[in-house]
Amino acid sequence: MENQQLIFALDIGTRSVIGVVCAQRDDGFEVLCVESAEHTERAMIDGQIEDIEKTARVVREVRAAVEQSLGTQLHDVHVAAAGRILHTQRAEYEMEMGDLPVNRRQLFTLESRAVQKAYEELMHRQSDGLAFCCAGYSVTQYTLDGYSFSTLMGHRGKKAKVEIIATFLPDEVIESLYTTMESTGLTVASVTLEPIAAMNAVIPQELRLLNIALVDIGAGTSDIAISNKGSVVAYTMSTVAGDEITEQVMREFLVDFGTAERLKREAGREEAEQLEYTDILGNSLSVERAVFLEKLRPAVSALADSIVQKILEANGGPPIATFLVGGGSRTPGLRPLVAEKLGVEENKVAGGGVNYIKRSVRADEKYLSVEYATPVGIAITAIRNSGQEEATVLLNEKRVRLLNSSTLRVLDVLLRGGYEYRRIMGHSGESLSFTLNGEERKLRGGIPTLARIEVNGAPAGITSPVQEGDKIVFVPAQNGENARATVRDVAGDAACIHMELFGTPYEAGMVVRINDFAARLDDEIRQNDCVELRQVRTIGELIAAENLAVQTEDLLLDGEPCGPDDALHEGARVTLAAAPAPPPQTAEKADGEPPPAPPPEIQGKTVVIRLNGRRVALPPRPDGQSYQLFDLLNFVTDIDLGKPEGKAVLKRNREEVSFLESIADGDEVQIYWEK
Repeated sequence: MENQQLIFALDIGTRSVIGVVCAQRDDGFEVLCVESAEHTERAMIDGQIEDIEKTARVVREVRAAVEQSLGTQLHDVHVAAAGRILHTQRAEYEMEMGDLPVNRRQLFTLESRAVQKAYEELMHRQSDGLAFCCAGYSVTQYTLDGYSFSTLMGHRGKKAKVEIIATFLPDEVIESLYTTMESTGLTVASVTLEPIAAMNAVIPQELRLLNIALVDIGAGTSDIAISNKGSVVAYTMSTVAGDEITEQVMREFLVDFGTAERLKREAGREEAEQLEYTDILGNSLSVERAVFLEKLRPAVSALADSIVQKILEANGGPPIATFLVGGGSRTPGLRPLVAEKLGVEENKVAGGGVNYIKRSVRADEKYLSVEYATPVGIAITAIRNSGQEEATVLLNEKRVRLLNSSTLRVLDVLLRGGYEYRRIMGHSGESLSFTLNGEERKLRGGIPTLARIEVNGAPAGITSPVQEGDKIVFVPAQNGENARATVRDVAGDAACIHMELFGTPYEAGMVVRINDFAARLDDEIRQNDCVELRQVRTIGELIAAENLAVQTEDLLLDGEPCGPDDALHEGARVTLAAAPAPPPQTAEKADGEPPPAPPPEIQGKTVVIRLNGRRVALPPRPDGQSYQLFDLLNFVTDIDLGKPEGKAVLKRNREEVSFLESIADGDEVQIYWEK
């Protein structure tokens, strides 16, 4: 069997994956093989792939079964998309035609420009930042020089116009299909929309003159297409579908999902009077079919409500006929409820349209049913559009296939070519946010270097239209640099004064603190840093900036007494003033005691600690002794030690200590009341 004659279609549903292989015959289409497998885990949600590997595992199983049945290997696959976010957009486009009959390339260009216009109008309405891709479109009307035609191929005229309705899904939905297929070794040959596929299987072209709604009810979504006046005029979908019925069975009868699915299917057979099951508690039970269906009625009514609401929104009123397909269409009691809520006679809502499938498709009778409308429709759509599948472009000398004439922008080609969105658009560098002296500041990141795009040697943009045979050259964008700054960059004209404080080198002039820790002008500012800058040019400013535990009269500037307004300078030395010496004595006291010793020299360096989270600098003591905890009582400002409010707690470096414990440089001290 020649592979080129085969069309392999996959219907990747929320509950199962169905694979169909078809071939075109002179009198229609023939279904050669059908295989299916159910998901053993929740890999799909509302028709959208959530877990690529789990979904791929089921696809591999179906592919292997099909290949074994046919005795051949399959490489290309045709798929359909669905999903929670579906947008439709109408558009029209008119262009001048030459003197020659309209050919396939001109028709492709005409439709492509219309879909491009639909995309631009859709994105103009969007505010959520999502990127969308065309999943399929339908031509609602062709006109040539003002006259309507069913097709323009081969006709001559001056001006041709096309009106289309295009469907769009987020790029992630389409990309997940591609990634899943690639992981199974299959190449996606075409992508269509599920309701388009079902419509092509169930509603032949001549019936589309009528206002008909087709509802494909799966496990996760109910996809809807509406025809009128010879074309498909609307698409929509609901996320209420068969799983809601199954979940109602689980709640009502306390059974697992598999048992609920079985009971639901058995209840669909009118000959079943009693339904037997084992609940999750191990009880073997049975229920009458009539009682079972009554328990399900609220969930079935909710499903009917959702379907009817979407039909009325898309159609503007009830259609003259409604077809229900998909496994969920067999839900007992659904058809009459849909008719009732639409306000039409019950015989105006039917299951299937299987009679019309039989007209064009040859297959085993069991495959000509509502469950197989979508997978068979995917294959039929692929065969009918086979003339359009060869539309390709060259991206950096690499061949990229256009899907059903729906890849119409440079952006779509780049995404199909494997480029991530961030490499296409680039982004600005990360901003740097911080506070400077309590004021919020933000430095903007660098702007990106834009991508370079050429189409057939001419500059282009990501929304530029693409036609079959175009050559695209693409150089990825470069992201902007992240914002960076040092303290000096934001401090302005900041001069530094190098001096000594209690014998230790110290930088005055501009004092820098980052997150309440000492820093330097050349330190780099990090994200969300709290930067404090303080001018320290006088003795008074020095005491305040360093929170020194001294008074001005306790200090000497270059060995001389100083005041709070005395200026600091390069090389200045600030020391403690020694205690005044007693008057000199040349003889012993009358009682024979020796004269007192001269005052000791000041030794050591400033002791810097944190007291209840606040920085405190303690100058070296004249006697060279260590500070003790009781020395800090005068610096406690956040509690009133004169008004006890509980037990006094003293902690040094998170351990409880007494008032007589010594303090060292860098200690963290807490003094508070324990209530």
